[in-house]
Amino acid sequence: MPGQPQSNARLGYIDNLRSTMIVWVVAFHTAITYSHIGSWYYSDPKPVDNFSPVVFLTFEVHSQAFFMGILFLLAGYFVPGAFDRKGFRRFMADRFVRLGLPSLIYIFVIQPLLMHYLLRAGKGSLADYYRTFLASGDWLTGGGPMWFAIALLIFCLVYGLFRIIVPAKERTSVLPAPGLAGLMGVGLVIAMFAFLIRTEEPMGKGFLYFQPGFFTQYIVLFVLGNVAYRNNWFASLPRRLGYGVLVGAAIFSPMAWFGLLILGGGLQQGVAAYVGGWRWQSAGYALWESLFCMAMCAGLPVLYREHFNGRGRVSKLTSDNSFGIYFIHPPVVVAVSQMSVGLALPPLVKWLMVAPLAFLATLAVVHLVLRRTPLLRRII
Repeated sequence: MPGQPQSNARLGYIDNLRSTMIVWVVAFHTAITYSHIGSWYYSDPKPVDNFSPVVFLTFEVHSQAFFMGILFLLAGYFVPGAFDRKGFRRFMADRFVRLGLPSLIYIFVIQPLLMHYLLRAGKGSLADYYRTFLASGDWLTGGGPMWFAIALLIFCLVYGLFRIIVPAKERTSVLPAPGLAGLMGVGLVIAMFAFLIRTEEPMGKGFLYFQPGFFTQYIVLFVLGNVAYRNNWFASLPRRLGYGVLVGAAIFSPMAWFGLLILGGGLQQGVAAYVGGWRWQSAGYALWESLFCMAMCAGLPVLYREHFNGRGRVSKLTSDNSFGIYFIHPPVVVAVSQMSVGLALPPLVKWLMVAPLAFLATLAVVHLVLRRTPLLRRII
């Protein structure tokens, strides 16, 4: 029933969907290693052929369009219940332990070690590099993937303050799950603001740990996750809608993407026109990205609810270690990628080989090492 949040005992499909997105994150960052498209710690030195960039770019832009958005949606779903149980002080203390502390450890421990030992970013001793790291302010942009945790901590703080300031009766409403028109309407709003922000802050341009050009999507989906919890949307989304938008996305999204790429001159002139500015390519990309994202955000919960709601040994292992995988995967991905340098294989083949190996290696590090370390067990 709307207004009755779903029992935690019935949320196996949400855990499984979240785990899938974490696996996707590892695959995405490994793809950048071999595509040389996007920002990542390490690029494979082997030159990229003429065919691979199109495949990599298609995978990366489709991934970027939705996978972090879904993680914010799912994170937002669990926030209201946690606040209800704990109140503001305990809720924020718990969020700092689970999000803030891992971020600080990554910034001041993992990032310097990764840069110094794996990437040889600094000459001399680790102490020399660390002093430079602190003095130069590199730590202000050295959050790696933990930008997500930092942003989520800020979102949780704003949510907590909202709960304190706005009386319960003013924020209590029953909203039915959105239909196709509602999904498209939200997508249009996200697209409009994303386009406007990117006229000044193009994709790839960051402020501290964040890229403002993507944050309209993240904020809206976090709020929708809050609303989804209160109104039990994930359980009440119709199968017909969920399957319909997934099929539609699978058929029309690649067509729209390649249409944008061809008509906008992306194949000949590169993608600079799509990342921002007052260009129709940037507006078209923002619209395509946002509508595709909303389709995935509605369709994947339905798909997982209907077909991937179980909690077997593999899904439980991955779910229990998902945040740890997200936390520690960069140095593991870099290390495994460096080990494959000598393989004379095409970039796509190396990616398809290294990505699962990097994920399994990361899972092993988290499950066998990090979660058995008393200091880290509680926070990851």
